[in-house]
Amino acid sequence: MDLSPLVATSLESSVGNSAGIMAPGMLPGKSHGTCGRDSSTSRKKTRHFSLGCGRSSLGLYATGTSIYSMEMVVDTNMKLYTPGPVHVAPDTLAVMSKHCDTHRSSWYSDMHEHCENLLQELMFTENQILLGAFTGTGFMEACVTNLLGKDDTGLFVSVGAFGKRWTSIARGHGKEFDILEFEMGKAAKADKIKEILERKEYATVFIQFNETSTGIRNPLEEIAPVVKDSGALLCVDAVSGLGGMKLEVDELGIDVCLASTQKCLAVPPGIALCSISEHALEKSKTVGNRGYYLDFMVLMKKAPKHQTPTTIAVPLVRALEYKLGKIIEEGVEQVFDRHSKMAEMTWKWANDAGFEIFPEEGHRSSTVSTIANNRNIDVAKFVKVLLDKGYRIVNGYGDLKGKTFRIGHMGDLQPDDMEELFGVMDETLVEI
Repeated sequence: MDLSPLVATSLESSVGNSAGIMAPGMLPGKSHGTCGRDSSTSRKKTRHFSLGCGRSSLGLYATGTSIYSMEMVVDTNMKLYTPGPVHVAPDTLAVMSKHCDTHRSSWYSDMHEHCENLLQELMFTENQILLGAFTGTGFMEACVTNLLGKDDTGLFVSVGAFGKRWTSIARGHGKEFDILEFEMGKAAKADKIKEILERKEYATVFIQFNETSTGIRNPLEEIAPVVKDSGALLCVDAVSGLGGMKLEVDELGIDVCLASTQKCLAVPPGIALCSISEHALEKSKTVGNRGYYLDFMVLMKKAPKHQTPTTIAVPLVRALEYKLGKIIEEGVEQVFDRHSKMAEMTWKWANDAGFEIFPEEGHRSSTVSTIANNRNIDVAKFVKVLLDKGYRIVNGYGDLKGKTFRIGHMGDLQPDDMEELFGVMDETLVEI
């Protein structure tokens, strides 16, 4: 690897008079150590910086006057079985490395428009598609700031941690809202939602399609008609579901359906997307204090040109176009079936290993499985030993940490990949 663009030819070369100086392109980070730790062998403070992705990084140490040591830590064989960000295939990374024109070029506009068309096909919608230079939480916040006016009340239906995140956003903006919260591991029930909607008028209802923390798939096919009958707008967080499970946006009357690239679409994080209905756009026009960066009206200004109002990560859009094309090439129904098959394989493995499935039967996600720790194993140790072997799953999220663990089966993963993981997990369970 040619290090000359990053560091001087001599590791003792002067880099400035501050302990925090970095070579061009380097970022503070961790690489088998703690960023900014003091050296026990030197009177000068030592800073450790790394450049890399995942467990592959270029590290160096810098004192107040010089860079004096370097290390390489490389593990290119680690396999991610996570609920996101997920493994990104080499061909996708190769696409990102290609030369790009600017976000105001006709080349970019054509690519952006192609993404819109492919997303409409994947989401079963004719609604406007918007892209944003942020992750899914950005569009979650946009739904709150654009679709709840000062005299409106929102209803947040929560079945886990990300439903609660949406209420935290609303609270932070001083919005009026009610929460209908279901027990973790249980799906939202249409009849309960209907009772609430009949009691009080709500401008907008917010709900997850696929709750990443609990592995629950909400029955939107039952819930959406109830919401639409009430006259409320419907916003759906499909971050960990879009591209892995079928979601017919127009059939269900979803006004905003949001997602991001780092889950089932198997693109690095950094871009969020949503479909938005005319009803939602009209509502947004009537709401004051929408801000700027997440204002639907601002985002729409460049929509006719198939562009974004601010600079977007063009290589990520290029990767998104490529991956959407691969999904369409495989066949969307085949993609959904593959995710469903991997989910069923995971549930069978869990039951055979003596574990219970945390989410209730009939409402389990096809993209992430949350496994109950009824065997009372040391989940943190289980996750760590698997990681040492090159396989990453994750602990339970938030209050479920140690009580559950989660296995992602989304994106580019195939059934053979799952079989490989199951074998390693069986081996590891015996060892710990």
